[in-house]
Amino acid sequence: MRNKLATNQLERRACVYVRQSTAMQVHEHVESTKRQYALVDRAVGLGWSRDDVEVIDEDQGKSGASADERAGFVRLADSVGHGEVGAILAVEVSRLARSSMDWQRLLSLCAVTGVVVIDEQGIYDPADHDDRLLLDLKGTMSEAELHWLRLRLVGGRLNKARRGALHMTPPIGYVWRDDRFALDPNESVQRAVRLVIERLSIEPSLCAVVRWAHESGLKFPRRVGATDGTGEVQWGDLTVGRLSSILHNPIYAGTYAYGRRQKAQVVVDGEIRSCRKRLAEREWAVRIVDAHPAYIDWETFVSNQERVRKNQARMHGAIGGAAPKEGHALLAGIVICGRCGSRMRVNYTSHDRVSWRYVCVGNTDKRESTCWSVNGEAIDNMVEKLFLSTMVPEEIDLTIAVEQEASSQARSLEGQWQARLEQARYEARRAERRYKAVDPDNRVVARTLEREWEVRLQDLEDVERQYADARRACRVDLGDRDRAALRDIAGDLPAVWRAPTTSAADRKAMLRLVIEMISLEPIEIPVRSTRVSVQWCSGAVDERRVERPPYPVASPRPTELLDRIRTMLDEGLSNAQIAQRLNDEGLRTAKLNRWSPWSVAHVRQNHNLRRARPHRFAFLPDRHPETGRYSIPGAARRFGVTTNQVKQWVRRGLVAVHRERYGRYDNAWWLDIDEARAAEFERLAHRYEAK
Repeated sequence: MRNKLATNQLERRACVYVRQSTAMQVHEHVESTKRQYALVDRAVGLGWSRDDVEVIDEDQGKSGASADERAGFVRLADSVGHGEVGAILAVEVSRLARSSMDWQRLLSLCAVTGVVVIDEQGIYDPADHDDRLLLDLKGTMSEAELHWLRLRLVGGRLNKARRGALHMTPPIGYVWRDDRFALDPNESVQRAVRLVIERLSIEPSLCAVVRWAHESGLKFPRRVGATDGTGEVQWGDLTVGRLSSILHNPIYAGTYAYGRRQKAQVVVDGEIRSCRKRLAEREWAVRIVDAHPAYIDWETFVSNQERVRKNQARMHGAIGGAAPKEGHALLAGIVICGRCGSRMRVNYTSHDRVSWRYVCVGNTDKRESTCWSVNGEAIDNMVEKLFLSTMVPEEIDLTIAVEQEASSQARSLEGQWQARLEQARYEARRAERRYKAVDPDNRVVARTLEREWEVRLQDLEDVERQYADARRACRVDLGDRDRAALRDIAGDLPAVWRAPTTSAADRKAMLRLVIEMISLEPIEIPVRSTRVSVQWCSGAVDERRVERPPYPVASPRPTELLDRIRTMLDEGLSNAQIAQRLNDEGLRTAKLNRWSPWSVAHVRQNHNLRRARPHRFAFLPDRHPETGRYSIPGAARRFGVTTNQVKQWVRRGLVAVHRERYGRYDNAWWLDIDEARAAEFERLAHRYEAK
């Protein structure tokens, strides 16, 4: 063996590489770890001093399938590349790398720098052809072994998953029992999950559900400390992330699914990285329907996902389906162009977002220009009248539906609060029993149990207070008076529509219950108008026409408008004040939009309308016509100095200053200079001239 070790290799240090693939192996496979550390003695026996042997063991618990996140292997390869290592010792080559790419790179560095590889069977020189061939075979077998092990493990998991018996960490609302999912035995947890899933079918977006939960005081559970779903229940605020996991998890629909995500490799910034992508339903490895009790049926599960996907239509350019926003545009998200079929966007033309236009930008992917646009207020008013007039015959059904929905929500919330109260009372009673069961003389234990009892009583008091607040704020309980009020409100849909408490998003949500899509098409002959085609959810289509004013239109005519703005500028009004006055007078821009400070500034820039700004001193007289006091320019000319020198006399307190309004000057300065002061200023002026 020694004939393969050269003197220059013994002069460099030897590196012993120690690695186990998982933390469990590090903890349980102790003998394997001892064998690897014993390689230090073998290196000493081969001729290295103990001080020249370095142990690299920071990769413990990390897989050798890749060099990523293996700092020890990277440091070893770097030392080999710099010629600092004479030999690498490992129990077997699989400890160094199970990837042919990493293994070949390390062997190439060893062959160039003259580093030998030593395992329990022998010493190998990567520069020697026969030894390199043997090392290549060992590396290939090591990588293939990892592949075979993975195939056996994955095959076993897949076979068990096909029976629906593969253990998975159950989501909240489920526990793992007898090799299948079962409903959580805690009724309060079940109620919370059912309530949130029911709300997903009502609210237009995930954020709306989370906002409703916060306003209602609803707390959502999670279990910690166990992988079978039987850990401790902790209650907290509902988040969008947790709600999204419920929305996309088929377990809640009673479906056992395996292989919903797949590991893939992508190139990011020139580097290969691993990621997990979500697969389509048809690509799932295992899908077992009705495998366990469900919180929701499969059709509703799919429809909820589809609705959330459509909520992103504004981002992806799809037509319709986006969640209603708070903007004033009533048809945002459901209006399309009748000319080219593209979705029309909303362009708010005023800063306060009370004026808007529907704009068709064509196919942006093909870089098409804007198709056409139309004023949105007249279109929305027509659709609003059509909606209210059409829905009048359905008022009775609407009344019944509103009352049933309100009663259902009230019962769900009431049940959830009662479950929380019952749980809090139980915790308080249990803490009381534990405290009373202990020996009173054992104060060490008694004090601890007494504090726990106080904490549970405080928790019960907090839940009762939150429940009372929720009842007052959200009207959880519905009495006969509340039901009568609901019937009165639902029976008068126009009053509900125009009520100040009805937000723009609420109006859009009501509209989308019956209207699927609206098409706008420009008509020029015989009358300039817009053809509005309303497609109802029932399949019926109504067509209306809305007149469009000739374009461009200005009110008043351009010359009169410019004179009006110029007059207000002479009065000292700002752009915002000018816009407010024009709107109060009922005037509009050329596109019939409300005036804003930006539109006034645009007109001023195009027509060079500037505000008259008088010079601060140039047009003041030398002396006040009534008091005879000097102005600053007048004093400068009187004594033959600059205005800055006069200002310096003022700052030094050599002359009294009187400030008053004079003409267009709000704060003109007048200097009180008598004969004695004038003589002193003349001496100062002569002194300046002498300098």
